[in-house]
Amino acid sequence: MSTESWFTNGLKGRHVLLGLVAFFGLMLVANTFLVYFALATFSGGERPDPYRSGLHYNETVEAAERQAELGWHTEVTYDAKSGRLLLSFLDKMKAPVTGLRMGATLSRPATDKEDRSADFKEVSPGIYATDVELAPGLWVISVASNQAGESDPVYRLKRRLFVAEQP
Repeated sequence: MSTESWFTNGLKGRHVLLGLVAFFGLMLVANTFLVYFALATFSGGERPDPYRSGLHYNETVEAAERQAELGWHTEVTYDAKSGRLLLSFLDKMKAPVTGLRMGATLSRPATDKEDRSADFKEVSPGIYATDVELAPGLWVISVASNQAGESDPVYRLKRRLFVAEQP
């Protein structure tokens, strides 16, 4: 067994003080680093004002019920070679839904740095398209559509779309 100690004259108060200051200083630096990156990398909310959205919750539920009664079927496809995003709308009877005006927001799930908006044009009955270059990875498409002459959205769509890397 060794009889040598780290401190030849024993452990003094200044050694304990220095150890505590170093420990808590390191904790302060680490926590500051973590808080900075937590706040700088994710905005936290999906909507800009969740409180106001919550006040109109019943209207949101009623709109979702009206949308479900429509029974529309939608399909989202993206052709990376041509940079074309297509939306297909069919009603309950599988007939194309025509005459919609729609705008969309394309965003990444975890950041708002690549957010962009897109306007869709009807290219054939029930099929709407826009030309947009999407980088590989996961995207979220939020679409609000309304009939010509109406201001309230008839149909809202929110889908995830994975864009594969091109070889």
